[in-house]
Amino acid sequence: MTPRAVAPGRPPRVVWLLLVVAMIALGAVGVAQAKTSEDARALAALQSGAAYVDPSAFSPQIAEQIRTDAAQLIKRGDDIKLVAVSSTGGQNIYEYAAELRTALRYTGTLVVTTPTGALGAAGPRSAPSIQNALLVVGADQVSNPAARLLVAAEVSTPPPSDTSNGIRDLVLLVGLALLGGAFAIGWGLRREERRVRDRAMEVRGVLTVYADALGVRAALLAARRGQTIEARALVEAVDAYHLAAAALVDHAMTEAELAEGAASLRSGLLDAEQAGVLLGLELPAAQPFDGLCSVDPAHGPLAHTGQDRLLCAACVDRLRAGHELVPRRVLIGGLPVPYRDAPVPYEITTPLAGART
Repeated sequence: MTPRAVAPGRPPRVVWLLLVVAMIALGAVGVAQAKTSEDARALAALQSGAAYVDPSAFSPQIAEQIRTDAAQLIKRGDDIKLVAVSSTGGQNIYEYAAELRTALRYTGTLVVTTPTGALGAAGPRSAPSIQNALLVVGADQVSNPAARLLVAAEVSTPPPSDTSNGIRDLVLLVGLALLGGAFAIGWGLRREERRVRDRAMEVRGVLTVYADALGVRAALLAARRGQTIEARALVEAVDAYHLAAAALVDHAMTEAELAEGAASLRSGLLDAEQAGVLLGLELPAAQPFDGLCSVDPAHGPLAHTGQDRLLCAACVDRLRAGHELVPRRVLIGGLPVPYRDAPVPYEITTPLAGART
């Protein structure tokens, strides 16, 4: 019997069968890792990013804040991903977080929330340890989704902030008995190192807001026309102080480096005030955020000065469109607070000794 010829360019039937089997296999894997289309979108976003927010369930402002918080946590050195989904499909949110983390093959901490306030996390710590930590601080009671995720991230990442399972306490006691206190000293030093690092990161966050405000003032002054030689020199000094402060703050990890960045900020604010006097602008050094958007001074100057809102042009548009405006937040004591409520570090608004008056 003469073998049947195969039409040119057409694969044999066995090839088609193999392709079908492969597609079925791939589909099974996809179903195993992504039960819904939203799960698939979340997985795709989290493969390369630190955050996923369902745009159909959360406002653009909330989404932006979550992504910003995730970026700041990563920059701080935390291995974490923040996730905001419309729902978990009826599944326990801690189990959902664990399954999502497994599907990603992720070794860090993954925190999940929904618009209804459900909150869960999974990570290197034991599930009971994470659940107890979130319960103790009442993280699920925080109404703002972005703040809720940030609070959860702060208490669910290693090292544990609780000793609920007893094993850690047992290890500590055994170490004390065997090492005569050496273990306790080492453990205490590590805790102190983390405390110093965390404080430095928090102060950096606050100083960054002031640096952004100084940057806006520098831009406003540079755009002013009719500058005298004296005014131009002050404007250039403000810009230089802003650039120096931003660089110092961005890389600061010690008290000395933070103090140096704060000194540049104070000098820049003082020169900005004097330049403003010469150019007809009120830029009081003691009030660095005056005249700037109350949502975030980095947004720029005010376009609306109503009694209840001091907003830039972009925030006015968002407010008119019905979006919620969330003030920029910084971490104080591990918890997010509006930037205006944060203590002023290093007395930024106090003139340096010997400064021009």
